[in-house]
Amino acid sequence: MLAKTLPVLLLCACASSTQLPTANQPEFAEMAQSYARELQAVGVTRVVSPGSGAAVLLETEYGAVYLGYPAAVEPLAFVLNIGPGGLRATAATFDRVKDGQILAALVPEAVRVTAANNRLGWLRANPWH
Repeated sequence: MLAKTLPVLLLCACASSTQLPTANQPEFAEMAQSYARELQAVGVTRVVSPGSGAAVLLETEYGAVYLGYPAAVEPLAFVLNIGPGGLRATAATFDRVKDGQILAALVPEAVRVTAANNRLGWLRANPWH
């Protein structure tokens, strides 16, 4: 039994969990608002960037979609929550230039990848088509 559980325990012990930012950033939310309609159109409800350059999590109506962090911009930890009541952003800090660069680099690719994922999800749900 120990031989089976030990690798799992070691894997869990080695896994690092990134602390997501919790500071509300209304200026970041205001800047991201111009992208909210595009993200909502493909069903994105949450964008989570861990800030380490690791994959960005897009929570969507079809499930999670992961997107490689854009190489052209400095990694930034932030969370965008997009809902019917508007957009809320959390991040450790706000920098108009850096935040604008990440949104401009990330959102078009996020929309493209999520739209492709949605098409695959629809095809899996409707195999007769």
